Amino acid sequence: MQLKHLFLFIVCSFFLSGCEDITNWAYEKGLAMEKNRAGLKDQILTTADGITWHILTSETSAEPIAEKEAVLLIHGFSADSSNWVRFANELEGDFFFIVPDLPGHGETTRNLDLTYTMSAQATRLLTLMDALQIQHFHVAGNSMGGAISLALAQQAPQRVLSIGLIDSAGLTRQTEGFKTILADSNSNPLIPHTAEQFQATLQWAMEEPPYLPSFVVDIMGKKKAANAAVAEKVWRDLLEDPGMMLEDKNVLPSIQIPTLVLWGREDRLLGVDNVGAFLEELPQSRAIVLDGIGHVPMAEAPGKSADAFRAFWREVRP
Repeated sequence: MQLKHLFLFIVCSFFLSGCEDITNWAYEKGLAMEKNRAGLKDQILTTADGITWHILTSETSAEPIAEKEAVLLIHGFSADSSNWVRFANELEGDFFFIVPDLPGHGETTRNLDLTYTMSAQATRLLTLMDALQIQHFHVAGNSMGGAISLALAQQAPQRVLSIGLIDSAGLTRQTEGFKTILADSNSNPLIPHTAEQFQATLQWAMEEPPYLPSFVVDIMGKKKAANAAVAEKVWRDLLEDPGMMLEDKNVLPSIQIPTLVLWGREDRLLGVDNVGAFLEELPQSRAIVLDGIGHVPMAEAPGKSADAFRAFWREVRP
């Protein structure tokens, strides 16, 4: 779905006043509308490990959680739970979604003292699912979130019903273009330090970004820039993490869980050559490649992505 009609009233607010308070209010109101349309609500909770989480979960007024299969959706590096809202909107009512901001991201605990490895994040997510009293669940992750999904499957294979790898790290075969810019520049385009630099982040991440008013992009950029120091810490942890370099390590062949590999063919960060490598190493995997789509298919092509996962989750339903 297009966002333009949903943001009409906040665009009007923007033109009526240049006040920063008004634009921030409009941004929050527009995002709240999107969550509401997707049947998602905000929650804040602190788990036994001391992490204070911001999560989105499906509304449950119509029927109990137990009557729907649970799906844990994990965003990528320097992103947050909002990346999944349009995807969840396409599947509203079919599943019970748990969509957290990961530690180090969004409104969840963010500090320089935590370790942000795939294994550590997976352990925290299992603690979160325990707190929510959810024993079994599907998991799908984008980019870094895919590598965390694989770590979850290693730590708790008896709890994971299926895995979704969406332009996933784990093998982390970067494109030549992305490797070149990381080698030739002192800055990472995925870590904006100013609101203006966030434009470059979007260009690297998406081939077909959804429509967003310019003031929304500016606010998002300011939020990302404010978290730059923590994002740099997360990135340093990733560079040294074995969980990001699983190829030919005899780890993936041991994961006997149905897996869907979904990829955007135009991904500028993790090339489509990752798909064949995942299929070769994961015993119960199959793949779908979306033409004309970049690194974040669930945000760029939520309808196609949701259709793929709806069919997959129904097929592997226990």
